Amino acid sequence: MVRAGPEASGRRVGADWLNITETTSRMPANNTSEPHARRVALVSGTSRGIGQAIAVGLAERGARVILGDRGDASETITLIGDTGHEAVPVTLDVSDPPSIEAARERVAEELGHVDILVNNAGTFEAATWDELDFDLWQRVMAVDLNGPMLMCKAFLPLMRGRGWGRVINIASATVAIASPVSIAYRTSKMGVIGFTRALSATLGDEGITINAVLPSLTRTAMTEGLPQAIVDACGARLFDRAWPGLRAEIIAE
Repeated sequence: MVRAGPEASGRRVGADWLNITETTSRMPANNTSEPHARRVALVSGTSRGIGQAIAVGLAERGARVILGDRGDASETITLIGDTGHEAVPVTLDVSDPPSIEAARERVAEELGHVDILVNNAGTFEAATWDELDFDLWQRVMAVDLNGPMLMCKAFLPLMRGRGWGRVINIASATVAIASPVSIAYRTSKMGVIGFTRALSATLGDEGITINAVLPSLTRTAMTEGLPQAIVDACGARLFDRAWPGLRAEIIAE
């Protein structure tokens, strides 16, 4: 399933979405205030923005949250602590297979399994076609497209065989716009959508769903200073500098 923007098919991509529906689960539904109690969730790219908001939201819903990040996730650790839960920080570079393998080994040893995997870590570029070179192209693809594949290869074995699992890949609604900039970024995110569709046909019989979320322009540190061409193509009213815009917390809910 692929959902785009703040609304899709007339339904909110809010709390109803990131509650991660129980209807297809083989695990008994949990309708308490902590529906993910006893579940382990791994979120990549959690030091700020959408990844941080998702990690905190999952902790609030009872999950034991692993923070996979190559940067400083101390703020996210504090925010999760404020919910009454304890985060598990893990050094992780999703573009580096040895880093992913080290993270997998630690998670397997300390927690034994993963129930929810959120592939959020990403990088952004604003190059025009004339500015884009192969090195930049490769750097973007390594994080934004190769990263979700490598993470699924590493962590799905810790999810399979339990009768329930959720994988959420963060793509982008910018794939639908015509813009002369961010060609590598938008190509990578379209690849994430194709990857999600292909993988969802593979694991559904095991009770594991694979979904993509396509946020539209969201006010985060990464999008500050976004090229005007992207803002214009998405609709300037969505990201007017004088308007608070779509916040990461809204996506995470």
